[in-house]
Amino acid sequence: MKLSFFGDTVLDKPYHLDFNIDKFVFNLETPLSCEGTPARHKVNICQEGSHIVDTFKGLPLAVSLANNHVMDYGEEAFAKTKMLLEEQEIPYFGAGVEGDNFNNPVIIEFADKKIGLVGYSCPTTTPTFGDAEQSGSAYLSVENVLEDMEKLKGAVDLIIVQPHWGIQEIPFPTFKDRNIAHELIDAGADLIVGHHAHVIQSREIYKGKHIFYGIGNFIFPDLAVPRNHNGVEFTSMRYKTQEIEHRRSMVVTLDEDLNVDFFTVELNGDSVKENSFKLPTWLPDSEKSFQKKLTLEKRLIMLKNFTRNPKLPTLAHLKRFLKVKR
Repeated sequence: MKLSFFGDTVLDKPYHLDFNIDKFVFNLETPLSCEGTPARHKVNICQEGSHIVDTFKGLPLAVSLANNHVMDYGEEAFAKTKMLLEEQEIPYFGAGVEGDNFNNPVIIEFADKKIGLVGYSCPTTTPTFGDAEQSGSAYLSVENVLEDMEKLKGAVDLIIVQPHWGIQEIPFPTFKDRNIAHELIDAGADLIVGHHAHVIQSREIYKGKHIFYGIGNFIFPDLAVPRNHNGVEFTSMRYKTQEIEHRRSMVVTLDEDLNVDFFTVELNGDSVKENSFKLPTWLPDSEKSFQKKLTLEKRLIMLKNFTRNPKLPTLAHLKRFLKVKR
């Protein structure tokens, strides 16, 4: 028996998993309702209802709600999301209000073991953060994570931190995130499973503990969604075809003895299948090396996008290419 952890998941319809799973946890990257007040000035994603059972042929042990889209349709859609999860007896963590500590931590049972789960969003991902009155994601800070981990020590066999962080499309962590990950391991985290970048990021083993900085999109469909709500109406649409790098992900697994492993999968059409491919390995060892690599990577992405959709570059395109800013 294995426990699997999946990355960013948007189930706009049922999908088919062409591999076997036992128990699982995933990042629910969207509210389970499109009724509510749209968040302003961003891409707004939602899904009507839950396709979890139809896709996974079972219920997860828990879902993370710590991400930058779960509040895309405000309190109304978030309340409906919680209601649907509770009706199916699916625990959730990483979002809520201060009074419930954003539903951190959650303790799940697997193979006669207890596992503590906590989730947070980094401010760089531009989420809606919760406070004393309004719902939203838990804020990623070392202090917040340490406080929640302290509640778990002595009560669980394993502590897993799930941060929503990193830079979209970039296949390696920021130097700051790497330092945070090391600090969390030093403080007692046993495993870190990150997401948000929409591509797979590098991983490492630090002091014998696994750090997966970004496991990529598990299921994330092509986008044709409204964006830039100005308080009255949406002013534009966001169209995005998910390229091959957006349809590949890592599945992190635990066996009954809590040993960590992983395998790789790829979404093609409506099916997710196991597939082997080259994984990123580069990790920053300083802020300077990170910034240099980031500039090169952004230029590479521009060239890749141009080859996929060739068109005469404008002066603005050339200026961006020559002087990429973070």
